[in-house]
Amino acid sequence: MTKTLIALCFLSVYTVMEFVSYVPQIVKIIKTKSADDLSLASWASWVVSDVCYLIYVLLETPEIGIISVSILSLSLVIIVFVLTLYYQNHKPIKKSNKN
Repeated sequence: MTKTLIALCFLSVYTVMEFVSYVPQIVKIIKTKSADDLSLASWASWVVSDVCYLIYVLLETPEIGIISVSILSLSLVIIVFVLTLYYQNHKPIKKSNKN
């Protein structure tokens, strides 16, 4: 194996794991309808970071693969951010069992 092929393998694993890692958080927020334990500032920072990276990629590379990965990453971060923002500001109304 060449150094480039090994590097590409690690990049592929990183990319897949990056996307897979967001799914449990998204599912948990939706199922529990709560994001109280998440830091909104942290997720806002991720959004800004991913936007800056996407702009860099769009300016510096014509490779559709890198652009697609950047867009997907930003989309997943935005989903977590929006869910966190929503559920931290809209607490579910608890039903009372009055008989």
